[in-house]
Amino acid sequence: WQCTAILEDAHDRTIRALAWSPGEDRIATASFDGTCVVWMRREGEYEQVATLQGHENEVKSVAFDPSGKLLATCSRDKSVWVWEAMQDEDDYECVGVLHGHSQDVKMVAWHPTKEVLVSASYDDTLRVWVADEDDWESVQTLDTHSSTVWALSFDASGDRMCSVSDDLSLRVWRDTSTSAVAASYVEEAVVRDCHTRPVYSCHWHPALPLIATGGGDDALRVFGGAAASAVEKNWAEGVVVAEHAHRGDVNCVRWQPTGQGADGSAVLATAGDDGLVRLWSFAAVGQ
Repeated sequence: WQCTAILEDAHDRTIRALAWSPGEDRIATASFDGTCVVWMRREGEYEQVATLQGHENEVKSVAFDPSGKLLATCSRDKSVWVWEAMQDEDDYECVGVLHGHSQDVKMVAWHPTKEVLVSASYDDTLRVWVADEDDWESVQTLDTHSSTVWALSFDASGDRMCSVSDDLSLRVWRDTSTSAVAASYVEEAVVRDCHTRPVYSCHWHPALPLIATGGGDDALRVFGGAAASAVEKNWAEGVVVAEHAHRGDVNCVRWQPTGQGADGSAVLATAGDDGLVRLWSFAAVGQ
């Protein structure tokens, strides 16, 4: 690996999260200094083009929508902000401040095909937000987790979503709405005690019915398999476990965006408290 750029002198505290724009020409960074900074690549160099201010506390997560025009941020101040890129894309305007959570908001993620935003919070809930003319509305609260919801992830179609929590569970949700601009989720499956300590990260494979999770028990787990597309799938079947994936908490799991490596196996990256990033090759038995 070679470091090709260092983006600096924009934040003065921990940078908690970052996100690429769909066109891969911009990066947004979220920091404990209460700001989100947007960087644009021009002539091979990254330039700081916007500093988004407004949150009262640490910004915990940032995400671009599929069009790249909208950006969502969330914070310890219990709010979610939606920003829109202006015509020249060097300026962003806040188009919504979303209140509804009663505690720290841990993560935001956009539906892959609809203008629908989902947030996860320390208040044990996920909230589903949709645009309502010039405002944003919380249209659904998913409240079956019994402790902090740390992360969520959509499958490629957006028909299903998964979430993980301090309550040690992995939950799978199905969108029952036929609308192109709305979503309505029902809980389809629950895997209880999927880890022995809080579950911090989950990620749905971009092409296969596989969900990877990582937690405070140092373990990496993969749920699903060939039959996972079935509505009544028991997601606890076919679990693959790396009990000591890291020497410490597994904080983030991410499948390779292209879906598979050169040998046809699924490739997964994990990040841990031990300061390491590990790459894993996952293949079905007999492959």
